[in-house]
Amino acid sequence: MKKIKLGDACEILNGFAFKSENYVGSGIRVIRISNVQKGYIEDNTPAFYPLETKGLEKYMLEEGDLLISLTGNVGRVAILEKEFMPAALNQRVACLRLKTDKLSKRYLFHILNSDFFEKQCIQYSKGVAQKNMSTAWLKDYEILLYSKEQQELIADILDKMRLIKKSRYYELQKLDELVKARFVEMFGDPNIEFKYSSVKFNDLVARMTKGPFGSDMKKDLFVPKGEDTYKVYIQINAIQKNQSLGEYYISKEYFDRKVSRFELFPNDYIITCDGTLGKYLKLDENMEKGVISPSLLRLTLQNDKINDKYFENIWDFYMLGLMKKEARNACLVHLPSAKKIGEILIPVPPLELQNQFASFVQEIDKSRLLSNHSLFLIKSLIF
Repeated sequence: MKKIKLGDACEILNGFAFKSENYVGSGIRVIRISNVQKGYIEDNTPAFYPLETKGLEKYMLEEGDLLISLTGNVGRVAILEKEFMPAALNQRVACLRLKTDKLSKRYLFHILNSDFFEKQCIQYSKGVAQKNMSTAWLKDYEILLYSKEQQELIADILDKMRLIKKSRYYELQKLDELVKARFVEMFGDPNIEFKYSSVKFNDLVARMTKGPFGSDMKKDLFVPKGEDTYKVYIQINAIQKNQSLGEYYISKEYFDRKVSRFELFPNDYIITCDGTLGKYLKLDENMEKGVISPSLLRLTLQNDKINDKYFENIWDFYMLGLMKKEARNACLVHLPSAKKIGEILIPVPPLELQNQFASFVQEIDKSRLLSNHSLFLIKSLIF
């Protein structure tokens, strides 16, 4: 089977280092890494540059351009649609623009939007806490070159499967909305008024720590996996998808000497501090013993005061919004310090009510599990 390199099939463009202090209310939309999600453009918090800005000609995007993230959650691919125009390319986002008629754009999009391609991007990217993918590697990546007729047939089939996936995601979205509605019904909207007395979040956690900084996580400290090693947990997305990111480990000697206070235990939450802020994952009994990386926050709840499901929803509906607002106001790209997070006041209903809410969420989770299973089956049929 013939193959073609992406660099031979596409013009690959790099972005411009736009300055956030020059953003305005409307104008040229700046397409940043956060906008490029897997398969679509997310634009909840748009950023704009003045229309009269000069020198941006080679960074201006065209309708239908393929965009790919090069930093953080590398390998996410989306198509730029007309509604986002005019738009310009920010740094660490690449634009792929076909320069041959040997490839169908729809076929290329499905190839690049596959889990297989994303895993390849992660595997061949550099960096530990934050991955960085080079456009040089991207240019050398090879695509199977079927005939144009076969490409269009493959694209037609995958378009239909993508519609099915979209309907499953819609079901999951509606289930999430149902949980939120039930939360507001039982506890009120914390963004408007606290229905119950409030306490500092610090009073509800047994411990809360951000990952180590500086020399504590340099790559030359890592060792091969062994009986007395500790895994370095790096990115939530990779953990959820069972991706290894290279499986980084530290020795027990180094753990005891330098980073034992960052150890993880079952039922701990790990939360992203950089990139896609505030995503969380609760660790289970099957986790490998390990420590958090600089990009994560680790916290342990006092479950005699706060239920896991209540915490997850108060985090999503209220706390995360406060922290993102503070980060934006300070021009930061990471969550506030653990100390500041601990000082946030949140309403705390009686534990009995929290447990009733958790029981409701558990029933919703059964429906969510069925939809997720359908999605898994669909994804397993794609590449």
